[in-house]
Amino acid sequence: MAGIFLTIKNILNGFVAAAMLIPVLLTMGDAGDPETPVVYPDCTNSYINEYLDPDIAAHRSGAGLAPQNTLMAFENIVENSDCVDTLEFDVQVTKDGELVLHHDLTYDGTSNATELYGRNYIFVSSLTLEEAMQLNMGENFKGSGDYPYRGLRGDDIPYNLHVATCDGVIDYVEATADKEYRYLIEVKSIGINGRKAVDKLYSIIKERNLQDRVIWSTFAPDVSAYMKSEYPEIARTADAIEAVQFYFYFRMNWNLQDVSPSYVALQIPYGSSAFDNLINLGTREMLNYAHGNDIAVQYWTINDEEEVRTLTLNGADCIITDNPERVYAAVGECK
Repeated sequence: MAGIFLTIKNILNGFVAAAMLIPVLLTMGDAGDPETPVVYPDCTNSYINEYLDPDIAAHRSGAGLAPQNTLMAFENIVENSDCVDTLEFDVQVTKDGELVLHHDLTYDGTSNATELYGRNYIFVSSLTLEEAMQLNMGENFKGSGDYPYRGLRGDDIPYNLHVATCDGVIDYVEATADKEYRYLIEVKSIGINGRKAVDKLYSIIKERNLQDRVIWSTFAPDVSAYMKSEYPEIARTADAIEAVQFYFYFRMNWNLQDVSPSYVALQIPYGSSAFDNLINLGTREMLNYAHGNDIAVQYWTINDEEEVRTLTLNGADCIITDNPERVYAAVGECK
């Protein structure tokens, strides 16, 4: 019964967000004014970067280079890439309460789960960690025109292609890396599992004293509310409703401080990730508005060099990408 009420609540929240979008739909496709000066007021937010120097975040720990959200992907970034400042990944809680890395709610699209269990819709929350560890998380990763890890089973699955645990990958990075990475961590679990995931993630962050290097996020308004009420000391991004509210206030040129935003960053799409800028979220005007309210702006998932250059020149604070080296080169062209 509680699940039904939660579903109804999320649907209603969606209607609220859609209703707030109606006034701004009249301005779809607005490209902004490239001659608008970039303004950086005095900011206290450490996630607002210097102009032309955005953080480069490895999306799903470098999904274009290795199977996403696996220890292999983290190893590839830490050992082979000097240009990454931030590691972005997704977490969910397992049936037995462990926190693992995975983006989709099911294992179907990334692993051999449907073969192993003989059915579809193998949810992350439906397996224990021990059961999930049987999966090959590189099954559907496409490398240079082929699937280099497809077909590996049992003992043939490399240790770094099993399901990755959140504490395991963070401990690897902290013990191995020669610099301090920032972490962007999205909680994908929803409802009561989302709250369990937040509790578990907070323990991992606190035990390792990473509070100043983590921004966490969620698309679920109820999980976001739980983050705000229980762990306000952890920086977070705006949830979906807050992001719509931000854009509405920006478009109306209203004072955002009237609603006392408690998030430190927006994580929003741009370009090909935003239906080719049906609503352009990357203008200088919008970035100036965000920075004027001490809010950082981080963009996903940016793999196109021209989009990288535009966002860098407009003042983006972080670019989340599957291909960090390509983005680093494009950012360098702007300096």
